[in-house]
Amino acid sequence: MGIKQIKMESNNIKISQHNYILYQGDTKTIIDKMIINNEFVNMIFTSPPYYNNRKNYSGNASGDIGSINADHYADWFLTFTEKFLQILKPNGSFFLNINDKIDNGVIHPVIDEIKYKMRKQGWFLVAKPYIWFKKSALPHNCKYRTIDRYEYIFHFSNSNKPNFYAGNCRVPHSKVSIKRYETPVTTMDSRDGKYNKSKKTLNPNGGFPHNIIIANIETNSSILHPAPFPVELVEWFVKIGSLENDIILDPFAGSSSTGIAALKHNRKYIGIDIVDFNIDFSKKRLEHFLKTGETYIPKNKFIEYNIDSNYYKQKGKHLLNM
Repeated sequence: MGIKQIKMESNNIKISQHNYILYQGDTKTIIDKMIINNEFVNMIFTSPPYYNNRKNYSGNASGDIGSINADHYADWFLTFTEKFLQILKPNGSFFLNINDKIDNGVIHPVIDEIKYKMRKQGWFLVAKPYIWFKKSALPHNCKYRTIDRYEYIFHFSNSNKPNFYAGNCRVPHSKVSIKRYETPVTTMDSRDGKYNKSKKTLNPNGGFPHNIIIANIETNSSILHPAPFPVELVEWFVKIGSLENDIILDPFAGSSSTGIAALKHNRKYIGIDIVDFNIDFSKKRLEHFLKTGETYIPKNKFIEYNIDSNYYKQKGKHLLNM
């Protein structure tokens, strides 16, 4: 696979020899082209642009500020998930990182609306939400709520039996489990409800993973994108939702942290973003990783790589990846 930078106003295509493709342009339009070209994917991981209180979206390819009001967000987002459903291979997984919206002091039901409407659209929500527990979090001064230390990752699929590789994410056995399994263990047969007592052997590769992933918020200042998630978070889902050489798509690529996680674990990556700066930065970051193994571009390389570190600092510009 290579790099294809497709601008909305042209058919200019650039190709390299590495295991990733970057598309610049409108996500839905590009996915339609991918489907025509039989470019299907095994897994999707993304964090879409979040909602805001503005009544109208004014964001565009030049990066002008804009966002979707929470009241209209689900219907807006479902125009994308309709495309995701078409491009995902059978039994594929779609991991959606999204957080609650506080609206006038209360939780807006937008996430419930998204889940309900995606079910009607044909998606299967195959598990309780995964919890990204943040080792650190931003303080706030709200006297009615505690500090927010987690976000959701929802696991959707086009099947009720998605490809799932829990063995890739096993965890060390606890001392309690090791001690417990030294003697016969009482278990209940899920089919007939009968109890059995027998000696069990712990899996030598570790225990089954749980649904809480502990990872810091992204604090590396070289990432530049205003709303990045950490590579270590995506790595966990890349490992549990795909195999080597599978194709991972991030339809709102941003700084391509998903791409770094995919390449790091020998997957192929497709990233789509409407903002040309994000595509250019992603290309340089991915190439830097392939060359050095470093998941971040050191700031002392920005001049050499011709990266504008002030791009996102312009007030009212380039804030969202729509």
